[in-house]
Amino acid sequence: MDKRVCIFVDGENFRHSIEELFRGEFDKRDYLPRNASWGKLFDWIVSEATDDGKRLRTYWYVIQFIDFYPYKFPHSISNTEGLKKLLSKHPLLKGELDKIGDQNALIKRMEEIISDFNLDRNKMTKRFSGWNTIQDGISQRHHSIEFRKAGAIVYNLFDRTLGKEKAVDVKLATDLISLVNIYDMAVIVSGDQDYVPVVQAVKDCGKKVVNVAFLTRSGQLLPGGARRLNQVTDWSLQISYDQFKTFLNL
Repeated sequence: MDKRVCIFVDGENFRHSIEELFRGEFDKRDYLPRNASWGKLFDWIVSEATDDGKRLRTYWYVIQFIDFYPYKFPHSISNTEGLKKLLSKHPLLKGELDKIGDQNALIKRMEEIISDFNLDRNKMTKRFSGWNTIQDGISQRHHSIEFRKAGAIVYNLFDRTLGKEKAVDVKLATDLISLVNIYDMAVIVSGDQDYVPVVQAVKDCGKKVVNVAFLTRSGQLLPGGARRLNQVTDWSLQISYDQFKTFLNL
């Protein structure tokens, strides 16, 4: 009888691994490689993890919302002093605004900043909508891949950077436990050490747990490749650079 296998993918961790491995070959603005054979990749992972396994489903965990920092940032000036205090959370802006003595000049400069921030916020919102469209397309085109959404990621309007996602790992860990009766083997695709306790709990339920780790072109474990997680799982499936690249069609 075939072993029932479920794959649990930490979406942001997985995406960062792709970005790290294939710099120059993959444009991260695309979010994910456009022509990747996701279904074939996950079926192949199962075939490598066990001789007699069948992939029931791939659960792919991604963020549900974007939080913008500074929080509750206004779309227009309603409180000059309050807005200046909010913008002064950034050292460079604080220094700039403190040097402006004329009230009208201060308001004009803050209006420019608000305009820039709102433009950036709208661009990021549109980009996030594009991510959702890509996820929907993957689910429709590839067998038994389900995106599960939870938590948020912070986008810093001051320096235009994305932070670490929140609550996605909690959702993945919760599902590992709540779905434990539908699988015989769980395959985790992540480099996050936070999954160590839940992996031990799943093993205590009599289930096998495999973690997927990615190797660089030189054959080294990708930095942040969850060495502790690899140690606590039943074994670690290491995917070579060339193997991974083939399935991503890069």
